[in-house]
Formats: sequence, structure tokens, C-alpha cells
Amino acid sequence: MDINATGQATIVVGLDGSRSAAAALQWAAEHSRVSGFPLRVVHAWRMRAIEVSAATAEFSETAQADARAQATRWVLDTLGGHCAEVRWSLDIAEGPPGPVLVGRSHGAQLLVLGTRESTGLKRVVLGSVSHYCLSHAEVPVVAVPTTQVLRMPGWVAVPA
Repeated sequence: MDINATGQATIVVGLDGSRSAAAALQWAAEHSRVSGFPLRVVHAWRMRAIEVSAATAEFSETAQADARAQATRWVLDTLGGHCAEVRWSLDIAEGPPGPVLVGRSHGAQLLVLGTRESTGLKRVVLGSVSHYCLSHAEVPVVAVPTTQVLRMPGWVAVPA
């Protein structure tokens, strides 16, 4: 079960820096605030093939630190001054987003992710993280479309 340090189950949300992920983060943060469940923000990242072949331990550590810094900035920018209203933690994992999110959500209360309109060839070539998670997750999944950016008083709007 996905339990935080206090022994409480969490809400897991995927973050990749996109508008749809920002919408999902805002939705998940509001659900966390209302429900009292802490939020676990998961950012899955991957090294490019050229980086993997030339990677040293130092390079890998630097790449992971960069991914963490970038994800932290995304969370702070998306939630703005309301970050303090939500108990959240950041989880950085190297690997394919779908399997990482499904694995990290095992035992969670909920898995939240953004979804874009990907159809046809684009979906076949790029795959769909939301489709993967909906097909493989063992917990309830909420797929938040980009158009569902919260417009609540005081919440920051996602930049276009």
C-alpha cells in the first residue's frame, strides 16, 4: 500500500510539465486539500539513448538532480501560493511514465493524471500514458483533460 511517513494512504499524481499535467496537479491538490489525503507528485523521466550510452554515475546523479529541480519548479509554479495548503511530496523516478506511475500508485487512494487528445498515428507512435495507467492500475484513476484547469478563487491559472 502506498503509505506516507505518517502511515496514511496517498493520492498519486503524475507530472511531466505539460498543461494537462498542471490541470491534473491542480485537481489532485484540491482533492487532497478537501479529503485530507497527502499528495505524492510523481515525475518519471528518461535519459535519451545517447545519454545512456555515455552516462557515468556522476552524469546520472546530475540528471536526476536536474529532473527533481525542474519538477519542484513545476509544482511551485502550478500551485503558486497554495502549496502550503496541501501536504505534498515529490517522487522522481527514472523510467517509462506508465509503468512508473502504476507502480508508484500501488495501494494509493487514487491515481490522477492529465490527458491530452491523442488519436490515430500520434497515439500509436507516442503511446498513451493515461491509456496505459487506465489499463494497468489497481487503484481508481482520474484522467483530467487540459480543459479542466481549476478556476477557483485564489488558484493560479495554468499558463497557455
